[in-house]
Amino acid sequence: MRHTAGMLGLCLMLPLAACQDSVRSTRTQDEAWRPTPKPSAQRLAPDTPVAYWKPAGDDGRGRPVGRELLEGTLMESAGPRALREVLVDAALQERLAGLSLSITDDDMLAERRVLLKALDEDESRALRLLETIRRREGLGPLRFSALLRRNAGLRKLVKDDVRPNEEAIRAAWDVRHGPSRTARVFVAPTLDACAELIRRVDAGEDFGALAARQSTDPSASAGGLIEPITRLDPSWPTSFRETLWTTPLLVVSDPVLVDANYVVILPLEETPGDGTPLDRVREECERRVRLAQERLLMDSLARDLLDSLQVEIIDSDLDRAWRTPAP
Repeated sequence: MRHTAGMLGLCLMLPLAACQDSVRSTRTQDEAWRPTPKPSAQRLAPDTPVAYWKPAGDDGRGRPVGRELLEGTLMESAGPRALREVLVDAALQERLAGLSLSITDDDMLAERRVLLKALDEDESRALRLLETIRRREGLGPLRFSALLRRNAGLRKLVKDDVRPNEEAIRAAWDVRHGPSRTARVFVAPTLDACAELIRRVDAGEDFGALAARQSTDPSASAGGLIEPITRLDPSWPTSFRETLWTTPLLVVSDPVLVDANYVVILPLEETPGDGTPLDRVREECERRVRLAQERLLMDSLARDLLDSLQVEIIDSDLDRAWRTPAP
């Protein structure tokens, strides 16, 4: 139900920026962005084993794991994602070269600053979170460097199309400083299911218990409870926010159509804003809007670059995985 920017498996684009000096001082701590070239001795022939295994306690080196066998498994499990990254990078490089643009080390440092500051204001915590993300996403030195270069190139191409407006700036202020409401929601594909929920709640049954059993939204696991939402939060559909804020607290709303489903909302509590005036934080809000717009445009451009290519896959394992729809 919530609207979020897609990542395409290609871009890890998060808003905000940190100081350059602190980034330079920590580059060696986590192989920040420059990959270490692989020694030529590690470039194995197709028939060379890449690992050996044996039962614990056995003597000798053990049984080999062939490179060819491993490559087939890798193609099926991660080949499409890796190929998409390589293709977008190649198409992006051609687009940049055609415009006489290039990506510098400073551009890549700037992307790393964006990522760190978005993770946490405290640099040490940000570095720990970044390391967790890199392990989870398989972002070793090569892929992490490629990701920073990719985001730097995409950002360079879209920056002139970003135009923060007053409505977006005010929404950014509202998200951080305005009043918010918590609520429980019930989501169903039909009006009849919503009408039945309302009837049972009116008869005395618990909204949260019914949502936990019957709602199709991920929030069902928490009895339909969702995070606090402000009036102007752009990550939630307008129809949902308007219903949330016009329905009295502790009163069940009428069903509202959101995307392809119907939603019933029970507003629970309202928390006032923190009193910070927009003028005091306008510059910060405008910067957040700019980065958010860049993120959307960068993702769209990455998709367009990939869609513009004709791809012929000659490896059977990779071709099968490429043609299999993602879950």
